[in-house]
Amino acid sequence: MRRGWRAQTRSRRWAISSLAEAGEGVGFKAAFAAAAFVFVVVAILALERVGAPDPLVVALGPLAGLIAVAGLGVLTRAKTLLDFLVARRAVPPFYAGLALAAPIGGFALAFAGAEDDASRLPWRGVAAGIVFAVLVGAPRWRAAQASALADVLTTRFPSAFTRAAFALILCACGWSLAASGLGYAALTVRASLGFGPDAAIAVCTAALALSLAPGGLRSLVWTDAASTAAGLMTMALFVALFAAGGDADRLDSVAQALGRLPGAPLVEELAAGAAVASLFAFASPAFAVASPGAARRAGLTALLVLAAGGAAAAALGDLTMKSPSDSALAGLVACLPALALARGGLYAASRAIGLDLVSAHQRLAVLASRRMASVRGGVLFGAGVAAFGARLSPHPAAPLYLALSLWLAFAAPSLALAALPGRKAAPAIAALTASVAAAFAGRWLGFGNPSYGPDLMVGALGAGMVGLAAGLFVFALAPLGTVARPADPFVELPGEPGV
Repeated sequence: MRRGWRAQTRSRRWAISSLAEAGEGVGFKAAFAAAAFVFVVVAILALERVGAPDPLVVALGPLAGLIAVAGLGVLTRAKTLLDFLVARRAVPPFYAGLALAAPIGGFALAFAGAEDDASRLPWRGVAAGIVFAVLVGAPRWRAAQASALADVLTTRFPSAFTRAAFALILCACGWSLAASGLGYAALTVRASLGFGPDAAIAVCTAALALSLAPGGLRSLVWTDAASTAAGLMTMALFVALFAAGGDADRLDSVAQALGRLPGAPLVEELAAGAAVASLFAFASPAFAVASPGAARRAGLTALLVLAAGGAAAAALGDLTMKSPSDSALAGLVACLPALALARGGLYAASRAIGLDLVSAHQRLAVLASRRMASVRGGVLFGAGVAAFGARLSPHPAAPLYLALSLWLAFAAPSLALAALPGRKAAPAIAALTASVAAAFAGRWLGFGNPSYGPDLMVGALGAGMVGLAAGLFVFALAPLGTVARPADPFVELPGEPGV
């Protein structure tokens, strides 16, 4: 009883100190982001007005965005493992929702860029998957007291084989997602700054590493939140100027136009929805909030923000850039979400070696500095791999579809099994084995065209369903094993020295 009372007292003290630090930090970060954005907009308009060269004005938008996210990443450097892995579980739901909207916006840009006619893509499945991911999936994994989806898989399926297999899958998917985001960001930088492909990718890679490595999840959340806020304010400025020009009646036709979008075949919609609903990049901000309820509120915030941004984008989709300042701000809007998508993939890959949360207390406290150093090293190494992949990829959409297909075929079945009780690795081993066998059989039979993204996802859906069926069969036959609900080691962790 005395020991339990001490643990409760320590948890209360942690909660009070975290809320106090969060209150101070939120004001500073929000003020910094707002001031930086206002400064950039004023500088762009002032340079255009005084007659600065057009290339300089156009380049200022994306260049300022890259510098801003890199600077914010450095300013949010984490000094303790609690900050680095979960941002002290103290991020307000509103800011977590802004952070969640950024990679989804980058995903939408990358997904739409895969086809000349975006209406042929499985948008309905993607939209349904996003809603499920932010309102059901992310709160569910936050309730598991994890700091990343790798923790969920490692805790639920504790064996060396599954841990190594899921680490490989997470690295492959995370690096592919990062390569896609880097590719799109580099296209914007090339168009705005006039760089070559190698220089554009190098600049974006440096900004990506600086915006994530110093603070881990803490840097990811705040840089993504600032990216969303900057994008919303820029689009609001465009809409205001657009309406002032006498074209406001076009805004009334957005809903009707969206309702007339044709749909993709049902099986492609199902494949896209299943891949997006379980994607790791849409769960990370939820691990930084205080509770599953807060994660759900963050998801609602993200959906509202995305709805507002989507309506503005639909209204401004064919807007002609009338001045260099318009092009500069448009480059800013395009670059930041793409980098947020790359950050989500790179962070997941750097956390691929998950924690078994049932027995994590002692290891977390003893190896805090080493663990942060290993994740930072993983970020730097993964950024290099993603840059290499972005350079070799024929189109930035190719690594995006590769990430979705690998995740859907080999990880999503085990993630679904992780929602079931027990702590045995046999169901995941059966699911992985069956999915690999089904994927090889499908390719041998010519099922799933690897050169066409939606068709590749359909083949991955088939392999994933075979794996899920095998995992459920083994789960029904095997005993549950140890059923242990882990405490939250990131809350009850003792105080650590700064590093």
